[in-house]
Amino acid sequence: MDENGKLILDIVDLRQTWEVECHPYLNQSKLLAFCKSKDILLEAYCALGSQRDKMWIDQSTPVLLEDPVLGAIAKKYNRSPALVALRYQLQRGIVVLFKSFTRKRIEENFQVFDFQLSEEDMKTIDGLNKNLRYLNLIQ
Repeated sequence: MDENGKLILDIVDLRQTWEVECHPYLNQSKLLAFCKSKDILLEAYCALGSQRDKMWIDQSTPVLLEDPVLGAIAKKYNRSPALVALRYQLQRGIVVLFKSFTRKRIEENFQVFDFQLSEEDMKTIDGLNKNLRYLNLIQ
């Protein structure tokens, strides 16, 4: 490898990233602890639960963003349940890729950086874990 290649490797963070379903109903706390111990980034998909697509989702599963506990915490911070769920992941050190097609939601998503959840609220959200997978791709 030439000097430029070595220089790039010294500068760039090439940590491994694992992408898994992760949200308050499937908080992956044991996997997160393992990843942190091995310097692996955890990236969440379905961070807001699911879009309820009948092709992929069992319609009898609870809707994360309608959870009353999440709703109460959202009200406390004057934020949406979606923002609280995203903020929860960010404070845990989880990478969250969220997308939207509407200007209103894109602007709302930026508000995730405008507040912090208290330690007590983080623990309360941890308590929502049900080990519930929305996407069961292997059946």
